[in-house]
Amino acid sequence: MAADAAIKRPGGVTIVGILIALAGILNLTFGILIVLSAFGENPTYVNSFGQEVTVSTFYLWFNGFMMILLGLIYFWLTRLTFAGSATAQMLISVLAVINIVFGFFHLGNGGWIQILVNLLIILIVNTESAKVWFSQTR
Repeated sequence: MAADAAIKRPGGVTIVGILIALAGILNLTFGILIVLSAFGENPTYVNSFGQEVTVSTFYLWFNGFMMILLGLIYFWLTRLTFAGSATAQMLISVLAVINIVFGFFHLGNGGWIQILVNLLIILIVNTESAKVWFSQTR
């Protein structure tokens, strides 16, 4: 029996993995909905000022397909997280920092929650027990 088999996944890492999987599901779902919303007359959205804006079909397809791609990447990252990959730890930290930066642009619309959740994720994946977990595979 290998010594690595005795490593138990920390609870915080499990929570982060579940959050990543949830992000994947949401991105995939909304990406599909955005692509489908391009069909019909004058696709529109409501901007942050409450104004209805007409957008091009290309805009909707591009954003929808990018969200679908991001959702698939999140599913891949979820798999790496539960496998204990060092790559997952690095990618999670990088994505959390990016989300914190973008959170500052959305302070009035839940940005503080985005910042706090991602700070918590960074702290969780950099605990000693998480570092041991993520050192199992490269």
